[in-house]
Amino acid sequence: FLGCRTSRSWVIPPINIPENNNGPFPFKIVQIRSDEDKMKKIHYSITGPGANKDPVGLFTMDEDTGYLYVHQRLDREKQAHYKLFAHADSAGSSKVEDPMEIIINVIDMNDNKPIFEQTSYVAEVSESSEKGTTVIQVKATDADEPGNDNSIIKYTILSQEPKLPSDSMFAINSFNGAIMVEGVGLDREKYPEYTLEIQAADLDGNGLTGRTTVVLNVTDSNDNPPLFTASTGSVDENAVGVQVVKMSVTDEDEPNTPAWNAKFKIIRGDPDKLFSIETGTNKQEGIIKTAQGLDFEKIRKHTLTVIVENDILFTIPLVTSTATVVVTVKDVNEPPIFKEKEMTVQKREDFPVDSVIMACEAEDPDFARENTVKFKIIDDPENWLQVDEDSGLVKVKSLMDRESPNVKENKYTVLLSAYDDGSWIEQENLRQTTICGIKHLFASVIAVLGLYAYKRRQKKGEIEEPFEEDIIRDSLYHYAEEGGGEDDQQDFVLRICKSIFFFRNDFKMYFFSIFQNLKAADEDPTASPYDSLLVFDLEGGGSDAGNLSSLNSGNSGDQDYNCLTEWGPRFKKLADMYGGGEDDDDML
Repeated sequence: FLGCRTSRSWVIPPINIPENNNGPFPFKIVQIRSDEDKMKKIHYSITGPGANKDPVGLFTMDEDTGYLYVHQRLDREKQAHYKLFAHADSAGSSKVEDPMEIIINVIDMNDNKPIFEQTSYVAEVSESSEKGTTVIQVKATDADEPGNDNSIIKYTILSQEPKLPSDSMFAINSFNGAIMVEGVGLDREKYPEYTLEIQAADLDGNGLTGRTTVVLNVTDSNDNPPLFTASTGSVDENAVGVQVVKMSVTDEDEPNTPAWNAKFKIIRGDPDKLFSIETGTNKQEGIIKTAQGLDFEKIRKHTLTVIVENDILFTIPLVTSTATVVVTVKDVNEPPIFKEKEMTVQKREDFPVDSVIMACEAEDPDFARENTVKFKIIDDPENWLQVDEDSGLVKVKSLMDRESPNVKENKYTVLLSAYDDGSWIEQENLRQTTICGIKHLFASVIAVLGLYAYKRRQKKGEIEEPFEEDIIRDSLYHYAEEGGGEDDQQDFVLRICKSIFFFRNDFKMYFFSIFQNLKAADEDPTASPYDSLLVFDLEGGGSDAGNLSSLNSGNSGDQDYNCLTEWGPRFKKLADMYGGGEDDDDML
């Protein structure tokens, strides 16, 4: 190149030199000349990095001819550009030209292969991953000049191991190195790991290459249901909270993960919630226990349907595993059972010794066994009763006493038991009750009638006042009951403590005594809930009221009972019976 003077400065276009040029060295690059060399002797020289500065001597210039030389191969990756200054001087060191800038560009050659950032990669891929799921992205770099084919990289998968279930389970984006799921059938239980060999190549995939390996660990997803092993169990009847059977399951998913941990549920065969089920500590066992006592005599075998699932949902459609568990109930000798848990009887306190109070009845629930039921008294505070151990008949052993401190609210409690072959059960409450009072409506009516007859006779002068000392004040002590069609079959003991006509003239006291006894009878908790017609007899001839029988009073003609109609509907029947005048004898 010849330099030309332009405003007393040289202008030379950039000089391009390929890197890695093999010479021979020194290698002539270009010649620089001044147009002044026709008139005078010119000396040429260069300065700058690569000339007289580091790297010194890389470039030189012939001082006579102006040829520029390079003395070794250039490496663009070390330095891509060099900036030198050329000088032209005449003899005597006078400057002929101003220094001229020389730009040397090192042209890139494809002398660098792609290099991956890691020599190997490790990643995880779920076995339930869908096609197109990105697993990992690899990256390689090329030291050649950016933006040209020498540094543009393309990626490919060279190999896959194992090649199952297909040899194209994964794909790679050739431009960015993203590895994605391509095939279907990832199965951790069969192929827990894949190894891929990845290549990166420049020159649009046809140049220099670099390689790396990618290890993909297939992670578990819940794609395998737990499977039961066969199981049966047995348990004693009546046992609560005891283990019946332990059911084992297997699961091909990764152990000790939510996809492997089992949970159980009884879905059929237990409508009464007799059983419970829980997961064992190892997460692969279902433990069935009794939530309530089982009854051998009622059901000897229970057939349960149990389902097993995992802590998390299945990732693919799966058939849920179920198992049929047959629980056999074992017979246990159970105590007899009273037909009535609490029995109440009512007897007089003077009920005779050896009299039968009641008969206990108990059944042995073990109908498969031939047991004999026997009876005994567990608690009898006053030792009043005895029971026949074979028949269950409860009798009076010694006379009872209503005033005993063990009689509470007219109730005396005895505890009985029934047993067979050493097992027994208590009869909670056998109540022996003594009653003192007047029972129900019609008992009061008869008493009032006696009072009314007494007052009428007293007015007519048939009864003198005061009563004679030797008059015997008898008591109503017996009655017979006529049912009115009601289920009132219980006998009641009626005793009136002393005569209701204890005072001679005090009508209010008579009336008060009657209704006090009526109130006591009505409030008696052991009394029958039904009213009854009570017909009374009178013993003794000294009663103030005289004989209440219609056999004697009907012929007197002196008594007028028509006023009973004024006493209300409750006395209407008595008015019809005893009123009516001359027809009374016929009615009787």
